[in-house]
Amino acid sequence: MFFMWIVPLLLIGLAVYAISGNNLVKTLSPITVRTCSQCGQAAQTDWKNCPHCGRML
Repeated sequence: MFFMWIVPLLLIGLAVYAISGNNLVKTLSPITVRTCSQCGQAAQTDWKNCPHCGRML
């Protein structure tokens, strides 16, 4: 009886993973953060300007 439920659930899980590709792994990975040289606040690596003081990073 248990086997009858686990197989469809595994198939659904594999289908969701296949559709999403590697996006689940990227979503769960930590965001790389750097600090602004002027104000010392955190800024993501892809930002061009500091969101706190406006200085170019």
